[in-house]
Amino acid sequence: MRRALLAAFGGVTLYHVMAVAWGWPNPFWLMPLNTLLQWGFALAHALPTLGQSRALLLLGLTFSISLGMEALGVATGWIYGPYVYTGRLGPLLLGVPVLIPFAWFMMAYPALILTCQVLGESPVAPRRPWGVALLAAMWMTAWDLAMDPAMTRLGFWVWKTKGPYFGVPLQNFVGWMLTMLLIYGAYLWLSSRWTAPISSRPEAPPLEAVLAYAIAGAAFVLHPLLNPRADPMAQALGLIAFFTMGPPVLIAILRARDG
Repeated sequence: MRRALLAAFGGVTLYHVMAVAWGWPNPFWLMPLNTLLQWGFALAHALPTLGQSRALLLLGLTFSISLGMEALGVATGWIYGPYVYTGRLGPLLLGVPVLIPFAWFMMAYPALILTCQVLGESPVAPRRPWGVALLAAMWMTAWDLAMDPAMTRLGFWVWKTKGPYFGVPLQNFVGWMLTMLLIYGAYLWLSSRWTAPISSRPEAPPLEAVLAYAIAGAAFVLHPLLNPRADPMAQALGLIAFFTMGPPVLIAILRARDG
């Protein structure tokens, strides 16, 4: 099931990129479907890797903290800058699409496993928890460097104040780092004090989660490669994704081969 979800996520991502680049049919439901596929894979991977209790702990923390921060951000503009969702992502809860907390977890988990693979740490009880939290938050935010401008251009949310980064305020990325530090910090602190035993089942291969992270970044890299006439913004976002999300993926793969 886990690998089927990963394969489906990769297949839908590839089709979506080709549809955008070549003008193929691109129904609106592809994006929420892809989000749920990657979310399902992340949870299926987390259960044997973290154990059921810790996997649900990370899921619950990610859902509640991201929803709370997003709701506060939409209402006040304090966290990410002044913005509003347009409703194109489906039903809203506290002014935030219900799909959004799922999207936070679908990337927060692979970014955590990627970081632990690179640092040689355990995602359950790392020796350097704040180092893991900080680096994972940075690599999670690296995804947003490409994702946020692209999604803004597609009209999924609107920035009330145009920022210097393709129209996105720089405060947004500070807010992302803060949100992820809260999520990872809370998870790692509670996990280290959790009384539940570590899962006795074999861990899922960490490179599967690394691949999920890589697929999310590859979506931005492939678009200008498949469409040489892609506009300058799409080309720039492809370069940004390649040079921010690519290096940790390569390091994780090299570490796995050395191990």
